[in-house]
Amino acid sequence: MASAKVSVSEEHFLCSICLDVFNEPVSTPCGHNYCKGCITDYWATSDSNQCPLCKEGFQKTPVLRVNTEFRDMLELFKKTRLAAAVQGSLPRPVVVLCDLCHGMNNKAAKSCLVCLASYCSGHLKPHHSVQALKWHKLIKPVRSLEDRVCKKHNKVIEFFCRKDQSCACIMCLRDNHEMHEVVSLEEEIKDRKTKLKDMKRQVKHNLSKKQNVIQGIQNSVMQDRQELDKIKAETVKTFDALVALIVTRKMELIDLMEGKQKAAEQKAEAFIRQLQLDIAEDSRMSTELEELSKTEDDFTLLKVLPSVSSPSNTTHPFTERVQHLLQVETVRRAMSKMEETLNKQMENITSKVNRVDKKEEPMENVFEDELGYIQKQYAIKVTLDPNTAHPCLILSEDRKQVRDGGTERTVPDNPMRFDSLHFVLGDEGFSTGRFYYEVQLKGQTRWEVGVARESISRKGLGLSLSPDNGCWTLGSYWGRCQANTDPPVILSLSNVSEKVGVFVDYEGGVVSFYDVDARALIYSYTGCAFTASAPFLRNLFRVYSSTPAKTKIYPLFRPSAEDGSDSDPLQITPVKAPKQSSDPVC
Repeated sequence: MASAKVSVSEEHFLCSICLDVFNEPVSTPCGHNYCKGCITDYWATSDSNQCPLCKEGFQKTPVLRVNTEFRDMLELFKKTRLAAAVQGSLPRPVVVLCDLCHGMNNKAAKSCLVCLASYCSGHLKPHHSVQALKWHKLIKPVRSLEDRVCKKHNKVIEFFCRKDQSCACIMCLRDNHEMHEVVSLEEEIKDRKTKLKDMKRQVKHNLSKKQNVIQGIQNSVMQDRQELDKIKAETVKTFDALVALIVTRKMELIDLMEGKQKAAEQKAEAFIRQLQLDIAEDSRMSTELEELSKTEDDFTLLKVLPSVSSPSNTTHPFTERVQHLLQVETVRRAMSKMEETLNKQMENITSKVNRVDKKEEPMENVFEDELGYIQKQYAIKVTLDPNTAHPCLILSEDRKQVRDGGTERTVPDNPMRFDSLHFVLGDEGFSTGRFYYEVQLKGQTRWEVGVARESISRKGLGLSLSPDNGCWTLGSYWGRCQANTDPPVILSLSNVSEKVGVFVDYEGGVVSFYDVDARALIYSYTGCAFTASAPFLRNLFRVYSSTPAKTKIYPLFRPSAEDGSDSDPLQITPVKAPKQSSDPVC
């Protein structure tokens, strides 16, 4: 069974007599609750036994019993309040009581600086009706009225000396503050309330800024972890493939050598069989000749002397072989060269990983204005390229603004123009160094900004805004901001940024997005492959004759498709560098 969660305010647990939290709560026959001591004292000083709230009278003093259920609720409330106090909750407001009420004191409505007393609404009426009391100065109810009176002159404190930073009465001004800057207490309080608001706003801004920094760090760490997991999986896959390739090549070489050896053994066996037949024939001939040599009839030799066949070839490659199919030293040299090449490639990979850390800017203080340094050092001029703009996009004359008109215009068709996706690229591409630009997005509900390779698909809908397709973008979709990775990373931002800065470090492989107004990092792509490279295994044993040409990347923009021509455009704005900087870069 579902349980309902009830929220009860502190007022429900205040005794209407002492205006404090109940102590031993008891109930009267009419159903009202009071502290046992409060209601007992009230009846003891009153002429009749009646309820202080509803005024219902009783013939004799009722027998009071503790309301056990209400007491249990009260204990739970006290524990909850104590826990809130431990967690730093603010104390409850101080209740100021009327100084003229007896028995059940009422809340004071005003305090009088002349009478030095606090009055409830009923006892305050003379101050509004009696002419002699109308000039009295009434303020919000306070407890310590004696602090509002000058202890030296016994006069009401009405002024504040800004030089001495002290309160003063009219007599103090004459004695000690004659030439000082003095204002009324009301003016000083108003001024200090204004300063308090500014301080609260500043603290809130600092808090928001630090929270954004934390969020940026968390997003960066999360994104780094995702990138690392992807790289680790690819590394394991690549090395497993390399090991499998080596094992396969090893088995192929062993099978080849075994095959060669088997063929040689078969050839040797055939030669041996032939020699054995020849030996048998020679043995038979030797026996026959031996018998003929023992005959005494010489005439027999003339008739039966057998012919002896010519000597067979007894020379075979195995009898004169001095070198093996494959020298062990040859294998060792080949393996040593492969090991050397592998180690060299691994050193290159390791040095690239180490260079990423060295290229990171030193962060002496995480709250320093990193964006200010980027704005001063790397701001560039960016203009839009009309030859790439989708037919629905309308560019301003200075090519700094773009909006989506909703309908396609008649424009020249060319291979560089987007024909389905409502994108436009920057006029200039970059293949080295670092650069930074800013975009105003006020009034935009769906937008995308970032950078893309020059090889980005311009035709059709088959484009996914992901790093694998050469796009590094940030987008907002109906109030939700996300980094367009694969899968997308949803960013937990309190507000979608109205001005975004885009920073690119080509050699470092970094694309970062900043909230310019909050001066906080939104998201960073790291390990970006701006120039597509060949697979690892293909390069492992490859000798590079030259360095491949770098791929250019271009700023990319997509404005919201809003109805009407008066909708706010997406704007490339001038970069306003920090104070000591020179003129802004447009």
